[in-house]
Amino acid sequence: HNQDTSISQEFYRWPSVAQAAKNAIDIRYRLMDYIYTAFHKAHLDGTPVLHPLWFKYPKDPSTYDIDLQFFYGDSILVSPVTDEDSTSVTFYLPKDIFYDFKTLAPVKGQGSTVTFNDVPFTEIPLHIKGGVVLPLRSQSAMTTTELRTRDFEFVVAPGTDGTASGALYIDDGVSLTQTSPTSLSLSFRHGLLSVHGSFGSHASGVKVSRVRFLGVSKPPRLVLVDGKVVGKASYELDATNQILDVDVGVELTGSFTVQYQ
Repeated sequence: HNQDTSISQEFYRWPSVAQAAKNAIDIRYRLMDYIYTAFHKAHLDGTPVLHPLWFKYPKDPSTYDIDLQFFYGDSILVSPVTDEDSTSVTFYLPKDIFYDFKTLAPVKGQGSTVTFNDVPFTEIPLHIKGGVVLPLRSQSAMTTTELRTRDFEFVVAPGTDGTASGALYIDDGVSLTQTSPTSLSLSFRHGLLSVHGSFGSHASGVKVSRVRFLGVSKPPRLVLVDGKVVGKASYELDATNQILDVDVGVELTGSFTVQYQ
């Protein structure tokens, strides 16, 4: 927002601001379907799109007065640097399992504050709450129309009990009355991700390119897609960050499963 008598303030006038905008927009577009699903849920039952921490941890008194952190949707914890000209932030992590959004490495919350130093001006500290399956587009895009042609990747972030769940809602993005939406349930238990629900026409032509299982510290003995064993060339373990990446390439037109043992 600006006017012709004010100093120009477009993003591109400062390299750091331009890069910060690029980073934020890239994350926003990759999360677009996740955000859209959150708004759909808000429409159905009133669940807020932005959650205060106490909304997720009502039995933790330390969350009650926190007003500088929030959950974006069901599972993205945002802990921004809010002090001017600062590159450090102290934030609260409830006693739970989280995963760094950038590296996907597990972070065990102890119910205490954590300090991040040297946070770049171009980045915002983000964490994924354990216990969720996060639907992401594999790549960002310049428009929502272009984004709809991008494949998905599902990030499975198990909770402390080893399970995870999520949802994905897709429609035409225009009509007030939808005739053929896609509404999926994503569930993970005992190493098995199950994707099922109603598959509409607006997800046709798009695949789930890969599934990323977080918190996996050892190489799997077997990896199966729809009950069929896949070769070792189809999966890779990042032992440092504990990520098992499985190439899936399944059309988003019907139910499927991905499992590791």
